[in-house]
Amino acid sequence: MKFTKSAFTAAALIAAISLQAGAGATHAAGTTTVNQTVSASTAASAKTAHANAVYNHMMSLLKSPSKQAEAVSYMEKNIYQVTPWQGSMMVLKLENAEKAHLDAWNDKFFKDSIQTKLMKLMKSGDDLTALINKTNDKSLKSLFKGARDSGYRIDTSEGMYYLVLDYPRFQKVRSYVSADIKSYIDIMTAETKAPFANDAALSIGWTEVTKRALAQEAFVKSFPHSNRTAQVKSLFNQYLSISMSGLNNTPLFDYDTKKVDAKAKAALQAAVSKGDPTKSGYIKKLQGFLDVLKKNNDTLTPEVDKYRKAASGM
Repeated sequence: MKFTKSAFTAAALIAAISLQAGAGATHAAGTTTVNQTVSASTAASAKTAHANAVYNHMMSLLKSPSKQAEAVSYMEKNIYQVTPWQGSMMVLKLENAEKAHLDAWNDKFFKDSIQTKLMKLMKSGDDLTALINKTNDKSLKSLFKGARDSGYRIDTSEGMYYLVLDYPRFQKVRSYVSADIKSYIDIMTAETKAPFANDAALSIGWTEVTKRALAQEAFVKSFPHSNRTAQVKSLFNQYLSISMSGLNNTPLFDYDTKKVDAKAKAALQAAVSKGDPTKSGYIKKLQGFLDVLKKNNDTLTPEVDKYRKAASGM
């Protein structure tokens, strides 16, 4: 085949046009990719800046005791916008504030006039919201609302009414915190809904004692460096002591006969049968305790007492 000069010129021109078009297309594609990357980076920066702003505002609210109720409400409405670490810190800082101001709030409730009104007003199962709805006393309504909105709930013991931290309320924000604080909220929620003791007597069943002790032990093992490991470990030590001694008004051993409580022993045996002493120090100690009990005919002897004191650190 023979090429003419004009044909060669035409072919070259077409090739040049094709190359220019290709370069333009490549440039356009590259520009789109860069723009998308920049847009994603800008969006991420904006999201981070917003999360920081939410977190910082929460911290500023917590600096003022008078804004504690506002801080509770703000956290519940905005915690979804921050990182799990920031959400965890918001929860823990709020808990610290609630603990710090609890005595001041209880001083208001411990006034004779307030206690007298509560005795007439409060029925079993009532919470602060129920009390708000039951009274026409504006000052009393304001007191109850202020306590509730600041993160407290009402409880009673030995004929006195007082406030405690409303840990079940933290369940509202549980999804936005780290794994250890999720578990901590669950542990403290159980303690708040059904405290283990009332009037120096055990107010939960022996099976529940072993269940909670195992949950607390698991927390300490899973999260040795958590911000709340020390608190949970302290709680666990109380449960370990209860498991081998009971409480003053619910003793593990009868004060007269020195015999072990049958229901308590059965609960300990059930926990040991289901547990693994190679993985749980609590189960291992219970197993040893039951062994020494059996050896001593289920009676509190000096040998049994020595074991439980050594095992529980009494």
